[in-house]
Amino acid sequence: MTIVVAVKVNDGLVLAADSAVAVHGGPAGQPPGVLKTYDYGRKLCHIKDYPIGTLNWGVSLLGSRTIESLISEYEFGLPGVEAQPMFKVREIAGGLRAFLLERYETQYGPLSPGTQPPLGVLVSGYSDGAYFPEQYLFEFPVTPELQVRRPDGESGEPNLGVDWFGLTDAITRLIKGADPRLGEVLAQRLKTSPEETWEVLAQYEYRIAFEGMPLQDAIDLAVYLVEMTIGRYRFAVGAPLCGGEVDTAVITPRGFTWIYRKNWRTVRREGVK
Repeated sequence: MTIVVAVKVNDGLVLAADSAVAVHGGPAGQPPGVLKTYDYGRKLCHIKDYPIGTLNWGVSLLGSRTIESLISEYEFGLPGVEAQPMFKVREIAGGLRAFLLERYETQYGPLSPGTQPPLGVLVSGYSDGAYFPEQYLFEFPVTPELQVRRPDGESGEPNLGVDWFGLTDAITRLIKGADPRLGEVLAQRLKTSPEETWEVLAQYEYRIAFEGMPLQDAIDLAVYLVEMTIGRYRFAVGAPLCGGEVDTAVITPRGFTWIYRKNWRTVRREGVK
């Protein structure tokens, strides 16, 4: 019940996430269902006072703890930037991975792909003294090790672009030009591999000029893609699996800036004084 988006341009990183979270459960011996949906979850987190942020998708709880709560506990135990010179994004991402893996295995047992629910995290930001950002991804139980996302080219040029995780069909349809399942269906019909099918479908992909994209346009793109997915789940037949407000942040070498973040408040309804 999540859509998160990360946009990487020359001037920085943009992270955006929806706010819908679901609590699953049910009677013993029966498949778990959705017990409750909340619209104010936080899937975009700032790590301490570092120029580093996280996006998470998949399960929203490990035991009775939200993923936001666990990430907050991890970053609470880190020293501040001033006390940790020469900090590295990879080391902080690796520490978070180990912290969450221990709690994931406590809840679900040793990693067993195909039998356990997914929990994915993208850690994005700037190491001390670095001008270009780094991004690291891990997803339990399928890819539990740190994966480098958008590594820079051999010449040192940044690998710019957009990534999306969670309930991705709407964005994939828009940008890639086809439903994610279409490659496999056509491959079976045409007796080709899914990779060969997507090579043909690639001609319908929208080209986006990330190389010249200003940071403000990257913000607008990230929010647009999240809101489009929310609209897809609002209007298409089926449960509203994405929704709520869109938390958004920008990370540059100078720091982490919230563009929009939900705040605690009292919701006053009409006619109530």
